[in-house]
Amino acid sequence: MEKEITFARNLVKGKIAETVFAQMLRQTEQFTILEFGYEKIIPDLIKNRYGEKNEMLNTLRTAPDFAVINRKSREVQLVEVKYQKELNVEYVLRYARRMSESWNPSYLFIATLDGFYSDEINEIIKNNGNIRPLDHPQISKEIQEKYLSIIQDFEKGK
Repeated sequence: MEKEITFARNLVKGKIAETVFAQMLRQTEQFTILEFGYEKIIPDLIKNRYGEKNEMLNTLRTAPDFAVINRKSREVQLVEVKYQKELNVEYVLRYARRMSESWNPSYLFIATLDGFYSDEINEIIKNNGNIRPLDHPQISKEIQEKYLSIIQDFEKGK
């Protein structure tokens, strides 16, 4: 039973990180945020008789969580969102390498109790798993602190 509770808590933390990411970007009013992750895509494909062992499904299992469209430039970025209690550079590097196999270029956004991090996966790999703190001209430190408090409040509520 405890294992199931831990699993559920980790799912919730991941969903909170995804929600925080999407809301911070929506607040800028510069981006269209589309949910893109495999959780949204795979059920319909399986329902339409694509086999579980289909190579396309294996690629989609690693699909980033979001497609972020810049409303001015029309540039599209694929972004995977993760939660970590504290930043783990080895995990970041391993995950960036995994993403680079099927989704390159793409970006990794990590929410931690200490702050937010974001970088392009090739930069993460080149820097041995080091990922830059979130630095976006439209997402001030004050805005980041407000959203970070959501994550911290959840962790405190154990």
